[in-house]
Amino acid sequence: MKVLTYLINLDGSDKRLERSTEQLQQQNWDFERISAYDGRGKALSEFVDYDDEQTRSNLGRSLLNSEIGCYLSHYQCAQKFLETDADMLIVLEDDMKMSSAFAPVVKEAVSYLYAHPELDWYLVNIAAKKKKLAKDITTINEHTLWHAYYFPIRGLGLIWSRKGAEEFIKHGKPITMPVDIFFQRWLSQNGKGLGVWPAVISPMGIDSDILGTQSSQNIQRKDKEGRDGSYNLKKQKRMLQDKAAAVKHLYLNK
Repeated sequence: MKVLTYLINLDGSDKRLERSTEQLQQQNWDFERISAYDGRGKALSEFVDYDDEQTRSNLGRSLLNSEIGCYLSHYQCAQKFLETDADMLIVLEDDMKMSSAFAPVVKEAVSYLYAHPELDWYLVNIAAKKKKLAKDITTINEHTLWHAYYFPIRGLGLIWSRKGAEEFIKHGKPITMPVDIFFQRWLSQNGKGLGVWPAVISPMGIDSDILGTQSSQNIQRKDKEGRDGSYNLKKQKRMLQDKAAAVKHLYLNK
């Protein structure tokens, strides 16, 4: 079994890289830094893989150029992984805080997944904020590996299977929503998402260099997004559809 770890880090975000590297070294965890795609300052029309009309239809708003950059960073990680002979890929964002359980839990989780190909999974969320509409698979060092039928929205820490990365490359473009929302929608619909609970990765709680924030730019995020009157309704509709799909998978796999 061969497992790679990629850390997404924006060029120039040296403090974030230093913090992340220190945490990984403390757990004796090898990794490769992946230069994040910097979408800041680019017009939406410059992104050839972005469909603004469909995005507004889906979300009731356009994506921020920085959100597209975040999406493309995850997409390039999947592409790079598939160019290797590795069996699984761990992707970490540099705004992450690792629990002391990270190394032992993740090592045992990937070993379990490698030994149980019948699980037929695409992606594991190891940074879940909540555990909803789930079915436990096994217990690992007081943590649980579970079927995440309603896939958690947070994308700070992920484990890819090769099949999952292949399917993401096939179905992940054109870009019509933020990458974490895409993962939730895609995996809630197909039932091939897993999770670890409690999470072994959590947010560091510092401003995003890729996305920009109210504190760094003094602009409310909703004002930057240009939300229209359908935004809240479309959000509720999307969440209900995803939860309905999750309930179906949970019921069928009792």
